[in-house]
Amino acid sequence: MKFFNPRIKIYLFSFGIIVVFFILFIAFKNNKSLPDALEKYDLREIRKRGKLIAVIDKNSVDYYVYRGKPMGFQLDLLRQFSDFLALPLEVVVENNYGASLQLLNSGKCDILASNINVLKEYKKNFSYTHPILRTRQVLVQRKRSNDDPKHIKTVLDLARKKIFVKANSAYYNRLISLSEEIGDTIYIKENAYYTEEMLIRQVSSGLIDYTVVNEHIARVNAKYFSNIDYSVPVSLVQNTAWVIRKNSYMLENVLNKWLKAFKKEKYFETIYHKYFESDMQAEVFRSDFYSLNGNKISNYDETIKKCSRLIGWDWRLLASLIYQESKFNNDTVSRRGAFGLMQMMPVTAEKFNVDSSSTAEENIMAGVMYIKWLEKQLLHRVDHFDERVKFVLAAYNVGLGHIFDAQALAKKHGKDFQKWDNNVDFFLLNKSKPQYLNDTLVRNGSIKGKETFAMVKRVMERYQHYKNLIAE
Repeated sequence: MKFFNPRIKIYLFSFGIIVVFFILFIAFKNNKSLPDALEKYDLREIRKRGKLIAVIDKNSVDYYVYRGKPMGFQLDLLRQFSDFLALPLEVVVENNYGASLQLLNSGKCDILASNINVLKEYKKNFSYTHPILRTRQVLVQRKRSNDDPKHIKTVLDLARKKIFVKANSAYYNRLISLSEEIGDTIYIKENAYYTEEMLIRQVSSGLIDYTVVNEHIARVNAKYFSNIDYSVPVSLVQNTAWVIRKNSYMLENVLNKWLKAFKKEKYFETIYHKYFESDMQAEVFRSDFYSLNGNKISNYDETIKKCSRLIGWDWRLLASLIYQESKFNNDTVSRRGAFGLMQMMPVTAEKFNVDSSSTAEENIMAGVMYIKWLEKQLLHRVDHFDERVKFVLAAYNVGLGHIFDAQALAKKHGKDFQKWDNNVDFFLLNKSKPQYLNDTLVRNGSIKGKETFAMVKRVMERYQHYKNLIAE
């Protein structure tokens, strides 16, 4: 029996160790779930992805729906920045600060756009943008007489008091420091799922005695909760800013330059006044059509829910279409003669037995029957349901013939004729150009596709906001 030369054994053993270490190195390098891993996802990768993703709080200042319209200070700022980048905006809702930071570091979002106080201790792990607002943290309590033992006059009175705050927030850190400063214990209770407004509401209703929020949030809420007092500051004036990944250098540079310039514009003042100084906010808070008061979008929600089942649509998608068409005003008549909530054209409306004297409910039903008919015509042309919805929306706006022309052009030019975004939508948008209009495949003439292109985009964007803010 022959044995290997010992020297060969050593070579083989050494080679095996090298292979094992190489495999472990590759596995370690590709492990995306490592807790300390920071995903490299800068502006170049964001543009390649094709959209800007921001995580945002759902609250009465930053992000909500009122009478069918997605609104909010942070949302309006994000829209301006996404327009500047010429990128679609996607909003993710997350009210837990810790979870938001995880989304940021994993590359699942690009910006954390909330009322984040700039704190020195966090700068080693995250980057703050150029400051957006200046504020201070204040104690929120119910209005009481000065001799009431629960009435807080100065921060020294916080000793031995129980204060509820949003979890993982600057408020917690400030109260810890304040406890050291006053030389006594402050009992701090964190809540991971409550927004600042929810805690203010609990203070107002008497469920809790105290919370801490930024002053501009307290000032807005005081317009509705008239029994709250926010006169006791617990911090000096602080900056608030957006948060981005530490390694998003290009995004940070572009975003900071844009913020510095935009804050000097008149429109920034308009946005600020709208959400922080206007008396409109009190009206919003009291409305049944305010998303934080429930899940009501319009007066026609029950009809919309019932009719949407006939076409297999999420009711919030149908509601988004109706808002686009009429803003839920059944008396709307377009310059082309379209009427009602669904803006039915007279010729189409006649086929579905409605006219301008029909009720709102009858108008919705007729519009849904028309959608069902469009869906049937497109069933064998667009296989995937989610894609087919976009084609149906486009056809609802401009007619099937132009959609068929755009599909034929997409197929000829090597695009996916069953996908809307960046495929068929391009050819509808550009159909009036001679190079496409004169093609023998085009059978339905010229069309200004810009309106339909924008309509599909807006309906789908609003639908995403409804899904974020309105329950099924």
